[in-house]
Amino acid sequence: MVSQSRALARAVFGRSSTFEGWLADARDTEVCIIVMAKANAVVQWECRTRIYAGHDAWKLVASEQQPSWSRSVLVLGSGFAAANFRLVEEVRRRLDVPMGKTQLVQAPATVEQVESLVTLLAGSDAETVVAIGGTATLDVTKIACHEFADDRTLTTIRARGTRQGVITLPFGSPGRVRQVLVPTTIGPAAEIRPYAAVQLRGQQRLIYGAGLQPLLAVIDSEFTDSLPQHALLGGILASLIRFVDPHIDGSSHGLLTVAAIRNAVSVLVSLGNRAQDNGLAASDRLRASYLNAAQTGLTFAERHPYVSTTCAIAAEMTGALKLRPVTAMAAVLPHLWRRIENGDSRFGDGGRLRQAWGWIRAAGYPDLPDDPAEGIAELIRFWGIDIGVPRGDQAVNLAASRTARFWGGKASPLAGVSVADLRDLISDTVSRDDDSAGSAT
Repeated sequence: MVSQSRALARAVFGRSSTFEGWLADARDTEVCIIVMAKANAVVQWECRTRIYAGHDAWKLVASEQQPSWSRSVLVLGSGFAAANFRLVEEVRRRLDVPMGKTQLVQAPATVEQVESLVTLLAGSDAETVVAIGGTATLDVTKIACHEFADDRTLTTIRARGTRQGVITLPFGSPGRVRQVLVPTTIGPAAEIRPYAAVQLRGQQRLIYGAGLQPLLAVIDSEFTDSLPQHALLGGILASLIRFVDPHIDGSSHGLLTVAAIRNAVSVLVSLGNRAQDNGLAASDRLRASYLNAAQTGLTFAERHPYVSTTCAIAAEMTGALKLRPVTAMAAVLPHLWRRIENGDSRFGDGGRLRQAWGWIRAAGYPDLPDDPAEGIAELIRFWGIDIGVPRGDQAVNLAASRTARFWGGKASPLAGVSVADLRDLISDTVSRDDDSAGSAT
């Protein structure tokens, strides 16, 4: 364990003098240690999910696991399938999955699509489910497999979804079918996280359960080759928010976790810089995916279920204002940071925010403003992230009230934040979307 930990520390700290000082913290902290090894030029990570990563990794998995594909169901993101017909057909033929055992999923993930997939699984007597697509496709698959193994799953989601934004499944899934998840986007890390998002009566709910983690994930650059620049940059921004939010929320972190977050921020900003200029090469797309898979465990160790302030507010803005999730996050982030910088500790720690912003500037944007709120607004514009939020007082009021109702419990990062304060915050995102957050109050 210590030798593996030292190898991981060297990857995180490099030649930093802090390397020798972190082991005392690591001995007392349960983290997901991911061991790396080379096998046929494909990186394999051992954690709760076995991850094969590399160019043509899916072919290695298909050949190694060949005897187990005979009773498989194939789940495809509809957009990816339409844009990558030849690749999808190659996968389907190699796995020998008939068209009748193939299901398309269209974003957003909905309970109805989950139910449809459960019906297919039951009728196919499936042993393996291979899902290829974005977050919605992988989330539908994860929940459907959980429901297929335990039919209390959707009943629990429906019952608790009327009261809670985060729904913890109080029972584990016995794993009736094997899941193999292949992401076609960069950022969400849905292929390894014990979470799934689903729309219930038009409102997004976050489901948490250990049984949602798959047995196997495949990260292959061939499946992200068709991503347009805006999707690459949106995914990188979403990843950046997911790493920065836990740092600035005021929680205590060990030395190793802080170093992992700093390293993640630096790499993501560097990749965003490259993507903004020339797109990302296959090696860089793999690097972004490696980062999410390898360091998410450190960042969120012993913090499940976890949802950040940014993501909670963005979840309700997505539904009430009919926005894409990354648009909602990008729109609200500068105004959240302005409040933190102005001393409102309910939204985060000002010192931690300034530290994280220093990491971002040092990673490739030294000319951005010193002020974090002004700077992140400028970076979002520079990356071309859509922050257009339609005006509408009724929708703003609905988003604010839903955020307080579903995400404002005692254990929530929004505990103590009133509906009026949330309304003011969300109003800032829609009333001055052509300004920076520098003058936000």
